[in-house]
Amino acid sequence: MLRALIALVLLAAPALAAPPHVVTSIAPVQGIVADIMQGAGTPVLLLDEPMSPHDFSMRPSQRRAIARADVVFYVGLQMESWLVKPLAQQDSLQIPLGEKASPVTLPARALTDFGGGLEEHDEGPVDPHVWLDPANVLIWIDVIAGVLGNRDPDNAELYRANADALRAKTLAAMDRDARLLAPLKDVNLIVTHDSLQYFEHAFGLHVTGAFSASDGQKTGARNASRLLASVTPGTCIIEDTNEPNPAISALPDEVRKVAVDPLGFDLLAGGGYYPRLLDSLARTLRTCTS
Repeated sequence: MLRALIALVLLAAPALAAPPHVVTSIAPVQGIVADIMQGAGTPVLLLDEPMSPHDFSMRPSQRRAIARADVVFYVGLQMESWLVKPLAQQDSLQIPLGEKASPVTLPARALTDFGGGLEEHDEGPVDPHVWLDPANVLIWIDVIAGVLGNRDPDNAELYRANADALRAKTLAAMDRDARLLAPLKDVNLIVTHDSLQYFEHAFGLHVTGAFSASDGQKTGARNASRLLASVTPGTCIIEDTNEPNPAISALPDEVRKVAVDPLGFDLLAGGGYYPRLLDSLARTLRTCTS
């Protein structure tokens, strides 16, 4: 009798359309989209291992995921150049968040801007690491929820509720981390990869040098030596774990060094990805003052 009643209820219930098949490019996009889709579905992440987006080459299975996608969220083709051909061959809804939904964009810095020297290198016009300014992500949250709601009206209210919760947590993290990072405003920071410019801009930090530009282009040995020679007792070296540089191993032990992952790959498990990314970066960088 109970089984028959359950079957009757299921037959009478209106059929809901399946949520859209969503694909994301890199960890920051995945984390934000996954939080907004929580309870409706899970997006597929293309760069599914901790490595630099500048060096990534897609596997056939990942190309098939793009071919099946209803929506593809990514930063932009300057960051994910490996998406140029796959996306050109698809008619899916393609959302370049860094190009269309980022009010804060900063010029890409050539290494000469730090005095490090990078001959005959023409940077693109914009630094693509736009997710590291939370002002951009606050816009992304609304855009993602709107796109998903239009594609999947049955879950539109869920997407909006998730987006509102994520916005509140992000605003709280911004306030919390601004206080935590305040003592770093006068600390000279040198990075192995110029991936933190947006975080630097958002929280008033001071990066004075980089071993590789925002697109992964590396400085030469002579200029790397010159950069190392500029290190003072008050300098803190920030190693991007996706773009390490062996030159920093030559620094004396007393020079402060910290390691960060601006992609936040290890933070993808669990909810609240983006606020946890902000907190993780802030806590790690704060150790530059100790």
